[in-house]
Amino acid sequence: KVYMHGFVQDSKGRKMSKSLGNYISPSEVIDKHGADTWRYYAIGCAAPAQDMMYNEQDVLLKYRNLAVLWNLHSYILQLRKEVEPSEVHDGAEERYILSRLHSTIQNVTKDLETYRLPSIPQHLESFFLELSRDYGQWTRDRASGNDEGKSQVLGALYTSFLPLLKMFGTVAPFISESIYQNLKGPFNLKEESLFL
Repeated sequence: KVYMHGFVQDSKGRKMSKSLGNYISPSEVIDKHGADTWRYYAIGCAAPAQDMMYNEQDVLLKYRNLAVLWNLHSYILQLRKEVEPSEVHDGAEERYILSRLHSTIQNVTKDLETYRLPSIPQHLESFFLELSRDYGQWTRDRASGNDEGKSQVLGALYTSFLPLLKMFGTVAPFISESIYQNLKGPFNLKEESLFL
């Protein structure tokens, strides 16, 4: 099977060229925002047989979203310094976020198998933004309260985050691997690399 997208064009749908002054090299984006930002953006734009319209503002949004992912992992590590993760996930917030995780796994798996590549970053982004913003907001009081509450929040975050990281590694391998390496010691992860 062959998967092809069309040409890369500027945000107005014009062919990129030096003579028009609208040419941007992928290496420029990579130098400025990192390879993961470019991959995360480009995979989400590369619809089969359709032209990709490059938009700097969308690249910046992906860059900021990677910072949300990084901050979420930092939050998990901070909680881990304080408590052990709970394996009990019987709160309404925990049941909801774990349900969202399983829906995300199903959607990503289905879309990978049917070559719907542009939707994969969207599924993953939606989940980790919800995990960070919504679940984080819902559980803020428990996470700053007693050890039992912190432990439950950490358990749900970690249980959700590691599968997310494995899926997101297909989109943004460098940040995903870096995060995995940071989690490896505190959570006694056995594999040397996320990709093993």
